[in-house]
Amino acid sequence: MSRSSSFDQSFCIKTLERVLWKRDFLGVPAAGQAALRDQLLSQALISAISHFDPPSAPLTGFPLKGKTVYRLARHQDELVERKLRLNLKRCTSLAVDGRSQIVKNLKLLLEEGVPYRIYRLDIRSFFESFQKDHVLDAVTSIKNLSPHSRKLIESLLNAHAAIGGLGVPRGLSISAVLSEILMRDFDQKVRWDSNTFYYSRYVDDIIIVSSAREEEADFLRDLCAWLPPGLELNPDKKNIVAATARVEKENSAIAPTLLQFDYLGYQFLVKNPTKQEAGKTKDGELYRKVRVDIARKKIKRMKTRIVRSFLSYAKSNDWGLLRDRVAFLTQNFSVYNPKAGGKKIAGIYHSYPLVSEGAAGLKELDRFLRNAVLSKNGRVFSITNAMLSAHQKRQLLMRSFTKGHSSRSFVHFSATRISQIQSCWIY
Repeated sequence: MSRSSSFDQSFCIKTLERVLWKRDFLGVPAAGQAALRDQLLSQALISAISHFDPPSAPLTGFPLKGKTVYRLARHQDELVERKLRLNLKRCTSLAVDGRSQIVKNLKLLLEEGVPYRIYRLDIRSFFESFQKDHVLDAVTSIKNLSPHSRKLIESLLNAHAAIGGLGVPRGLSISAVLSEILMRDFDQKVRWDSNTFYYSRYVDDIIIVSSAREEEADFLRDLCAWLPPGLELNPDKKNIVAATARVEKENSAIAPTLLQFDYLGYQFLVKNPTKQEAGKTKDGELYRKVRVDIARKKIKRMKTRIVRSFLSYAKSNDWGLLRDRVAFLTQNFSVYNPKAGGKKIAGIYHSYPLVSEGAAGLKELDRFLRNAVLSKNGRVFSITNAMLSAHQKRQLLMRSFTKGHSSRSFVHFSATRISQIQSCWIY
């Protein structure tokens, strides 16, 4: 018996209870949790039976970074969506590599000494561009998915369309699963192409390492043709670079950069080995040197946060908040993850664990922070320099992006304090 056929897809009190999270009872006294549990489960059952209880609209939308993001308006509908997402995953056996695994695989491949071409591509308006009929056809074709699950997905997509939504609702966890199902044919065709050495896609971000033997224009034309109906590549976010010859030794002590590109928050810099480095190979094969750094866009964002932190200090004179903001940026911390019902680790190391030792980006951020503390020039820093005492400057200069990354040092803040720290960075 297959895993999907033995899995209980029904929507009942017992199966809905399995998708309850700790966060569902956040802030509720222990004495009242049993009553809330019973109420939530009974309301979720009604929602599942009635297909999200029309004519009420289960979805609400809000703007975020130029897109409309959706969420389920009622708590009980979240339980139904969680169970629906679980049914979909069990019936499709989706296996998606995480960000760190993709970066590790990519680094290893880029070290190879053969010719290759890198296609860094992006799909325009990813979630919004799927065609509803195509989504429903794909859902209908999923073997072993229960009719009730199919009807619930259709009801959710209809509700989304009724309030002006396009494609699948951006922001819902089930939309991430649906998009992976819809992209499977594309993923398979690219992966199986004779010129593809390596392929990966992280939501709408695509990376392809090819043999460099293909005609670039023809290959891109094929990629566009293989995309699901409605989807297209974003020409403004296309980046193609190549190492067209086999690896060669560099006679100079410092090898020039052969190629570089950004992907998933990291910058990849590829160089040929120097004569000294080439002489260290054990098997006689030459390998390229690949360094992984923080992507330029991320470095710029962190610099902006430093500036905004000092600007806020210039206005408020809140030394404690400036001190904590600098610590937050340069160290590591834990934050409550409501979906997991526990803590999630983040920060300069845990956000970028695969950055190479001694990365230039970390040193650049340290220089920028030092300048922010000591500079007497500039609209912001000229003001804060006069406000900070020598002791306060020494405290700030003790913080370092490089040290925070290498030592993986931690700072501890309450959820309320983290909210205060981040308040001046929201834009």
